[in-house]
Amino acid sequence: MPPEIQTFSGENHPERHYSNPVPRLHPRVHSRSSVPCCGKRGRVAGEPPNRPADPLESPTFFPERLWARIVPFLIGLGLAAPIFADVFQMPAGLRSLELVLVGDPGNPPAATGRGAVAYPFRIGRYEVTAAQYTEFLNAKAKSDADGDLWNNDMDKVQSGAEDPRCDIRRSGAPGAFHHTVAPGYANRPVTHLSFLDACRFCNWLHNGQGDGDTETGAYTLNGYKGTDGRRIRRNAGAKYFIPTEDEWTKAAYYDPNKPGGPGYWRYPTRSDLKPSRDPASTNAANWYAGGFLDPVHFYTEVGAFSSATSAYGTFDQAGNVFEWTEDLHPPFLRTLRGGAFDSDDAGLNEPTRNPVFSSISDVPDVGFRIAASVPGQAPPTVAANPAPPSPAPVTAPAAAMPDFPRRPWLDPLSGKPFFPLAWFSYASDAKDLDELHAQGANLVLFVASPSDTDTDEQTTQNIDRMRAYLDHAQKRDMRVLVQIGSHYDAQMRGDQAEVARQKRWVEAVRNHPALFGYQLYDEPEYAAGFSLGVEPQRRLRKLVDAFAKTRQALRQWDPNTNRMISVVFNLVPLSSWTEFLPVIDSFQVDRYPLDKEQAYFGHRGDWGPLMMAWSMHHGAAALRDHPQLRNPSPCMQGVGPNCLDSGQRPVWRNPLYEETRFMAYSSLTVGSWGVFHWIRKMGFAESPVIEANVARLYREMRQLMPAFEQSYTNPPFTVRHDHEGITRSFLSDSIADITTLPLEDRDNYYLVVSDNTGSFGEVRLRLKGLKLAGPSRREARVLNEDWGGKVEFSAASGEWLITPHPMCFGDINVWVIPKAVPAQ
Repeated sequence: MPPEIQTFSGENHPERHYSNPVPRLHPRVHSRSSVPCCGKRGRVAGEPPNRPADPLESPTFFPERLWARIVPFLIGLGLAAPIFADVFQMPAGLRSLELVLVGDPGNPPAATGRGAVAYPFRIGRYEVTAAQYTEFLNAKAKSDADGDLWNNDMDKVQSGAEDPRCDIRRSGAPGAFHHTVAPGYANRPVTHLSFLDACRFCNWLHNGQGDGDTETGAYTLNGYKGTDGRRIRRNAGAKYFIPTEDEWTKAAYYDPNKPGGPGYWRYPTRSDLKPSRDPASTNAANWYAGGFLDPVHFYTEVGAFSSATSAYGTFDQAGNVFEWTEDLHPPFLRTLRGGAFDSDDAGLNEPTRNPVFSSISDVPDVGFRIAASVPGQAPPTVAANPAPPSPAPVTAPAAAMPDFPRRPWLDPLSGKPFFPLAWFSYASDAKDLDELHAQGANLVLFVASPSDTDTDEQTTQNIDRMRAYLDHAQKRDMRVLVQIGSHYDAQMRGDQAEVARQKRWVEAVRNHPALFGYQLYDEPEYAAGFSLGVEPQRRLRKLVDAFAKTRQALRQWDPNTNRMISVVFNLVPLSSWTEFLPVIDSFQVDRYPLDKEQAYFGHRGDWGPLMMAWSMHHGAAALRDHPQLRNPSPCMQGVGPNCLDSGQRPVWRNPLYEETRFMAYSSLTVGSWGVFHWIRKMGFAESPVIEANVARLYREMRQLMPAFEQSYTNPPFTVRHDHEGITRSFLSDSIADITTLPLEDRDNYYLVVSDNTGSFGEVRLRLKGLKLAGPSRREARVLNEDWGGKVEFSAASGEWLITPHPMCFGDINVWVIPKAVPAQ
């Protein structure tokens, strides 16, 4: 037990309080029998922070050149793992942060392709504990705001939750914050910390602890708190770091002494059989088996399964908490390994599928363990997140090809492409339809539609209201995508009486010419949650199954297959959105325009038009895996009435017209179809500026609607340009520096060009496939702007070249090339 127990100020919760100075990491030679090494050590009064406290810490005792000779020798003898361990000194009774050596450099990969590591390294024997992280907080988080290195989700009292928490608590005032850990949690893993928090912990270790810097060292952060994981890569010379997936895999599964020859075990407990949950077993772990092993603390103490280790002597690489690795699914999602207290087999013996968690996610079932270089050897250089390449040279690129399937939404009446210019309207009525029609919209998503069918009387009333609304929409030449968000619930409950009333409601409206389709839900990823655990995944599957039953029923009740069945997503791709794709026809993606006050950065930090474009790209890519899907549509969230800030005060999101226009067109160039705006009629006054901006955009896009409807599915020409390299300088590996969309109607060719990075000054466009008779040189203009350029045919390449011209980030040029020879 720690030397002191105190009561947290103002509460009746006894807390652990560590009075020893901030511990320091130092080499310690010991045998396997002395693994705990928990003797209390502190700095002597008046001792300089970096002064060695014993001979083994002195560089003169074991100079680096001697370490360099000893390490390979010990590795060869197989003795290095028990001998080399750094000890994060903690008071007696608390786990210290120990490192074990992972030797056998040059091992082959596992069948998964992971696990090959060419160099020796060290890795944490245990997951980093709440007590160890508390020491870090008390050194570096005395002034941090909630949500920085500490957040109140760690604290069961402040969060008001009995869910899994590492229960690190904070008291005091800014500048003098003090952190303690509740009884029973000190030796359990720290959770609710992000990958960036873990990087800062490693920087602190790298820089000697104490007041060591958290922003440079193993990782260069310099205050970064964003989601673009590629910005954070391990620096050369890093002493302590987050393991790569290969490093983590090798430490967990590889065994140089496996019977039958070196190889990989199926589980990190030197076993090919699934672990039990018996603490006395040599093959056991903390995982979910119809319930939690510890329903009070959820996490077991690190090393609690004292006989269940990997070949290199690590504990808990199976179960307890998922662990961050350096690897990345660009540009946001981090890889996790090891399974958790709330997972079944997934993660224990295979990579954890992570559709959710980015570098800034902090959740209850994710923690980390550190890795480190070997003293006396050059720190390993890895390329888990490769550095951004140099800009692509200006050379003739390969021929461009569409990178997404083209399946636009179809008119339920004609079966022809229908290009939506639409609003989400919460409480729409006849007046709202009149305003939308005058603005230029051709479709409305009616969110709070009269579709509930809780009683027979309500069903009759809502049918009458819905038909009257559809009648007025038809008069205004408007289509209606009606939200029936309550229908899935009856399917989930198995309420056959309500399902029968739903059928009656659909059959009463299904043949109305203004009905475009059915909206199942707005942001189902919020309802389903994001956790990777067994129970949350079960709830997710239950919701998806209810959606599937609802879709199947709608197809039976309304046989028109061109009636759209869709949902709205918000956090694509940072959510469970892919689970819903098999049960819908298409979707809208909420996106956030640039605000006046935060030019070039959306109101969610990195989130802006490029985040939206990346989401749209991934949405379009999903069409390859789901043949029933039609191209998604962007929803310009924030281009609606005022919203509430965290203090429940009205705030305006009033984007400029040019910014909204960029979001719309850039989405189209990467695979979207149509444009939605969010959200009218929520009880606030409408914004005349926003209304005017949307009307202006719709007027312009109406000029192009014949071209969209005629040629979106069959691009009339191909485009090449001198910036076809993929940008890695901002948000995404998925969005090219320049994206384009070729179109045509009866009289003109059109080329939509979006500048997504602004990393260059001039654009050269080459068009192949234009059927232009007459002169080989003619004028082209930019739609609704007062400039243009020449289009000239090159006999050498068989391409039409547009005059080189400058572009900058956020530019949208819609080139209009007349098919006919202009009259002289």
